Amino acid sequence: MTRMSIPSSTSLPSRVIGFVHRAYQKLRREAAYHRTAADYARQGQGWKIDWNWKATHYNRIALLNVLAARNPTGAYLEIGCFKNDLFDSIPLAVKVGVDPVQGGTVRATSDAFFATNTQKFDLIFIDGLHTYDQVHRDVANALKAIRPGGWIAMHDMLPSNVMEQHEPYSEITAWVGQGWKVAFELLQTEGVDFKIVKIDHGVGVIRVLEPGSELADLSGPLGGPQFPYFYANYNRLPLATWDEALPWLRTA
Repeated sequence: MTRMSIPSSTSLPSRVIGFVHRAYQKLRREAAYHRTAADYARQGQGWKIDWNWKATHYNRIALLNVLAARNPTGAYLEIGCFKNDLFDSIPLAVKVGVDPVQGGTVRATSDAFFATNTQKFDLIFIDGLHTYDQVHRDVANALKAIRPGGWIAMHDMLPSNVMEQHEPYSEITAWVGQGWKVAFELLQTEGVDFKIVKIDHGVGVIRVLEPGSELADLSGPLGGPQFPYFYANYNRLPLATWDEALPWLRTA
């Protein structure tokens, strides 16, 4: 005879209380998001950019595999692995993935990893915490860890609206963060060739021309500007469609 599990007298009320609590917290987050969005709209920051990400089916996985194919014996580093969707798709034998929560091969923050790392890499992908300060440190450290002629790529460089890049981030909408500020720093960094491919929320790609290149620091002028600065200046960035970028990715 199969035994049936009968819930205890306290299990059902506990589940109900838990459900109500989660629903309440979700409503609070949604209300906070809409208040912030409304405040920005009243300040004239309701601008939107239609990047039309669905116009191409290529994403960061396709781009990183094009770069990996340039050097099949190269070493790969990924910062921010999450569920390993990208990490498991890179066909290189030497792979290091750094994430403090899940995925990859090293359970640590990127700051802790770079503080003790002595290995050099041919290809690095940065997709960790998307705050400006963290992306700046990750790119600066990656430039020290890359071999001459190597490539560094970064995810989420092109926000569509103010809330996608607002700090702190909201769980209500996709969060791109403020890595876009590093793109303007790269425009003033010597010894690199830099483009942003208009796929998958913007994938920044750095071709390292000179070893020892140091990322320009614009934390002073860029510490305060938010989405209005990006909206007014994004056309200064070296944007490229997939078709425009592909020859450069393959042969540069």
